[in-house]
Amino acid sequence: MEAQGRERQSNLEVLTNYKVTEQATISETKDGVKMRGALEIILTRRGMEDATPVPITTLRGREREAANSLLKVNKRLFSATPPTKATWCSLICDLGLDLLTLRGTGEYVSADTISSVLDAPPMHIRMSDLIHFGLLLEMKLVEVDELKRILNMTGRYCSLVSKHQDGVGMLCRYAAMSLGTQPAVKRTSGQEAQMLCESADGMIYIGDCMMLITSFGFNSVDAIMKHVLRHCQGNKWQEISLKAFLRNAEADGQLAYEGKWSNPPTPITGLLMAMCGNIGVGNAFPHETIHNWTPEMISVATREAFQAAQSQPGVVVAPRDIFQRIWDAGTDIMIMDEFKAVNNYGCQFGGIRGWLSTNMAAFTLKMSQVWTCERENRHGFQPVPILSQLLPVLRAGALSQSWGEDYNFNQEKGNGWRLPATALLWLQISLLDTWLARHVDVMVQESAMPELSVPATLQAAELCAQSANSVLNQSTGWNPPRLRFCRMYLARLANGVGQMGSSFMSTAQTFEDRRMGWKEMPIGTEEEWVMVDAVLTLRAACQHTRLMLMMDSSPLLRLRKFDPVLLLA
Repeated sequence: MEAQGRERQSNLEVLTNYKVTEQATISETKDGVKMRGALEIILTRRGMEDATPVPITTLRGREREAANSLLKVNKRLFSATPPTKATWCSLICDLGLDLLTLRGTGEYVSADTISSVLDAPPMHIRMSDLIHFGLLLEMKLVEVDELKRILNMTGRYCSLVSKHQDGVGMLCRYAAMSLGTQPAVKRTSGQEAQMLCESADGMIYIGDCMMLITSFGFNSVDAIMKHVLRHCQGNKWQEISLKAFLRNAEADGQLAYEGKWSNPPTPITGLLMAMCGNIGVGNAFPHETIHNWTPEMISVATREAFQAAQSQPGVVVAPRDIFQRIWDAGTDIMIMDEFKAVNNYGCQFGGIRGWLSTNMAAFTLKMSQVWTCERENRHGFQPVPILSQLLPVLRAGALSQSWGEDYNFNQEKGNGWRLPATALLWLQISLLDTWLARHVDVMVQESAMPELSVPATLQAAELCAQSANSVLNQSTGWNPPRLRFCRMYLARLANGVGQMGSSFMSTAQTFEDRRMGWKEMPIGTEEEWVMVDAVLTLRAACQHTRLMLMMDSSPLLRLRKFDPVLLLA
């Protein structure tokens, strides 16, 4: 999948003078998304006002080869799965992989070694890899027993079942999708598919560092940020390699930290949810890694944080029809496509965005086209953007997994679109990220590239996006001023003030006057810290709820220790 993604990217780079649009007529049926007619590739010259399509036949040389290659790949990708006796062959085709280009051992299997009860040679595959394939095809984990080599997964359109086969032992079989069904994985890039699998493994992004969520603690996060700041040059966005540092890093439970921050008044999960990247493509996460921040804790924190934000700096509520506006405008702010919430525009990597990981200017510009304000506010703290659908939920502190499950039974929908809870939360997190990016920069006052909070004037958003596009890559990175802010914030959450908690996320006793918990901070006023902490708490609650609404992939944590090989017929 990664190799096919590189080939596609190389073809798109050849066509850099053209805007490439892949167009197909699809419809959602009870058997899944099906494509009607052939998929087309439409090329238009960049910078041309009339945007007249350029026929592929008029291209020359390498450009024509690249366009024909894209057309050929898409024709294969969305063609019907060929009939086959080997269920693993159907699995590979449903994933959108090309059987002819897959690498193998180069050795043939003797027909005499294939059991007579099988119609084709079986595939040997790790249990974790087969689970990842199942998740990409939107199957839920039903039963996982690595010791007995049992794996059962089921979805709306396909399934994986393990049964004992005489003369063979435990054998997995894949029940393929109905003819013509087009799973979302075929509309997903290799980077995005990789991030879906890594999120299912429990990986999160803090800044530009991806690790297992259980490897992050107050000490280890602080050590990573300290190391990055030591190697940063200036205040611009930049990428710093951490490979050598992480090999020698130790988790918080090790003796190297001598018990520092061993009993913080704030759960580490809350801090990680406030800072980690917002995944645009994902459908599974190991729930047991974030269970220590309980629904009761989240309810109290959310309700009190919302009350504080509503008081100061206030909230600005998005139009009730914001999602219909997004759909009608034809923008790619977000897409509501199964496990995929957004396409790969602006600063991102594999769908990862966030106030600590990427510049949000491209997102702010797209939002400004459907939600504008008349006058730009350059001074002071701006109101916090809140979706009208979530306003009563946040006010009541009712944001939870059970709320999301109830919402999904009666989710908002319009002509041609429907909005699952995970996509709703993705947009709310992104809106909060624009506010945080803007106001953390205001507090630190060292930003090399200031950002805007949604809603912004269209003119200001265009200028901000132009300055970002001219110097930034499509990647995650480190922002030194925000790292300095995070180290101050982290230390206060880990230490508290005199055994009392400072944050809305704290589980220890807190001050009645919240400003007392933020006295003597190196930058900013006490009021500013209270406001930023309130928004970070709201973001953490939204992020936690979104991950809990995804499928539970906790068995993958066990497979990190013992990952058996299965037979797939």
